[in-house]
Amino acid sequence: MPRIRLSAANKALVTAGSVAAAVPLVAWAGFGALSHIVYHRSNFSTASEMYFRLTGNRKRLADPITFDNFLLKRAEENEQIIDVPEHMPFKVSVESLDIDGMYTFLLNRRDRNDRAVIYLHGGEYLLQPSVYHWRFVDTIARRTRAEIFFPQYPLAPKHTHEEAYERIIGLYRVVAEEYGARNVTLMGDDVGATLAIGLAQQLEELGLEQPSHLILISPWADITLENPRVDEYEAIDPLLAAYGMRKIGSLWAHGADPHDPRLSPVNGNVRGLRNVMMFIGTRELLYPDAKLMFDRIYATGAHAQLVEGRGLNHNFPLYPTPEASRAIERIVEAVTED
Repeated sequence: MPRIRLSAANKALVTAGSVAAAVPLVAWAGFGALSHIVYHRSNFSTASEMYFRLTGNRKRLADPITFDNFLLKRAEENEQIIDVPEHMPFKVSVESLDIDGMYTFLLNRRDRNDRAVIYLHGGEYLLQPSVYHWRFVDTIARRTRAEIFFPQYPLAPKHTHEEAYERIIGLYRVVAEEYGARNVTLMGDDVGATLAIGLAQQLEELGLEQPSHLILISPWADITLENPRVDEYEAIDPLLAAYGMRKIGSLWAHGADPHDPRLSPVNGNVRGLRNVMMFIGTRELLYPDAKLMFDRIYATGAHAQLVEGRGLNHNFPLYPTPEASRAIERIVEAVTED
């Protein structure tokens, strides 16, 4: 299978700090007032949203022609094995493994380590991990000293949820057996978070124990996006658009009922989940369904924490902002607790 380098476009997002540095001091003060008073967020998060809007990331999901071209490109590129990005200043070791038939990166292998994280990356079931995913897992590995399993699960449009779950379940079996489920954290962002909770909902019937923690970042809780509040949140979301996401959802379902909990975990059995932590921004179209799913989990009496990123965007813990730093602190605390 041919190898490719991660696209230069993956490195596109300039840090919010560099945006800030280009703004004159007086204007920056006004910018700060806008950020804190209107949006209740840091200047860096406001600068990040401005960048998202200027670069037109949302257009690939909102415009039919752009989306079709994007889909064709991903159909080819998603069949290729990716390499670790060049020039990434990793603080931990990185190696590649084949685990139960799935190409998986292992970060921070140690001779003696009894703690592991399975991290499922997002990207609307179409995108390989970005440079921000790599930086995030490197940070979590370094800060927690855990070994991080970072699988490259099958992606749309040529693969479906059934293939992805088959591989991810196999990975979970291997890791849970080696470390013990109570020493494993299952974590993901965007559709990776969807797969993570979709897997957790199946563990009892598979005869497997729940992980010690289930950490969900901006989960796509309902693939149908039928919630009438989605339109309200789509209007302020600079990254996601319902048009393309519904198209992707149909491909990913591959004829299955889109209300199936494996596709829309908001409909699944949430009893038995333990130590759930969810991060969701209030300026993303996934917010209404993610909040609904969290409320269902919390109502069971499970230990569950919701971190609402007020005025923040999709996947906010992954980007270089003060809010992300605080989110990472909470994640590190959860992963390292005994």
